[in-house]
Amino acid sequence: MTGAPESANEPAPRIVRPAVQWSFDAKEKIIFASHVAPVALTTRDDITAYFDDGVRFWRAEAQGEKVYIVVDYRNLTTNLDEIEFYANRVKRVVDECAITIVRHSGSMVQRVAGRLTAMRLHAPSKEYASRDQALAVVRGLRAGTIDLQAGSSPRR
Repeated sequence: MTGAPESANEPAPRIVRPAVQWSFDAKEKIIFASHVAPVALTTRDDITAYFDDGVRFWRAEAQGEKVYIVVDYRNLTTNLDEIEFYANRVKRVVDECAITIVRHSGSMVQRVAGRLTAMRLHAPSKEYASRDQALAVVRGLRAGTIDLQAGSSPRR
């Protein structure tokens, strides 16, 4: 199977192994996750593959050191019926890999998934409108000018 539909009448196959572009800025200690094609985390297998891929990347690039993770929610959709399982995978990443996860952009459904996950993890939740805003938050957290627990925003 090439990944292309057999005919023009067939839907494109669902991405089973997500098309995630991971990158690491060693100086800033930030892993970036962006989705180069639509990624639907529909099943538990999809969710597991997605997070296992991220943890593998973190181990290889950050070599076990906790980092900030900036996730671009564009092209990402999570099945809300699997939100409990998704939240458990996020918790693993937070516990093992992340100082914190900062999210930006994306659809309303994915932003809802992020908020539901934060509620289950008893964590603050805010999605930012752009990558630049997300980076400002990471830099503010590092500098101590932002406290996510208190709900403060980046100070200019």
